[in-house]
Amino acid sequence: MKYGYKTVWVPVLFLTLGITLSQLNLSWLSAKHAAAIPARYINGTNPALSFRQDTLLFKGQRYTGYVFTLFANNDTAAILGYTNGLQEGISRLWYPNKQKREERLYIAGKKEGIHKGWWPNGKLQFMFEVSHDENTGYFKTWHPDGKPERIFHYQNGKEQGSQKMWWPDGRIRANYVIKDGEKFGMLGQKICINKDVN
Repeated sequence: MKYGYKTVWVPVLFLTLGITLSQLNLSWLSAKHAAAIPARYINGTNPALSFRQDTLLFKGQRYTGYVFTLFANNDTAAILGYTNGLQEGISRLWYPNKQKREERLYIAGKKEGIHKGWWPNGKLQFMFEVSHDENTGYFKTWHPDGKPERIFHYQNGKEQGSQKMWWPDGRIRANYVIKDGEKFGMLGQKICINKDVN
């Protein structure tokens, strides 16, 4: 037989869940992660699933496969991959309107790569880079109308370099630089003045 159960099972599962193959778009899944996570799917409401700290167990054993959750109308809410009980590969979440909500990459339970989130209207909500579970590089957020809210830069999990924030109306809220752990510029904080001191 040319096709094994894995080849047929994945499309049938997602079509049953109301996701077409064009909506699924598996191009984001690297060969490393596709090979690491077998095509085994369990509903997140299954009582045999449990967590011990950050480790997912199925019937008391570390789980390897995918966990999916559904909205009340049986549309897919989330698909999360696990290897040996730890999150692995791309995790995807959706809104009830079938709009993508989040895409995050995990390797051995740690956040890695570029993480993205969207507002229910489809506009980007956040995008940031992570390495070994720490923010590194840019961290960007947007207001629901698509205007920028924040552009921060990180190095080894700490703010470094230029940091900017905007109010929803587009006015600058903060604009500062962090150099050697010190902040320089407009921080967007209220200055407290004690009126009793001369």
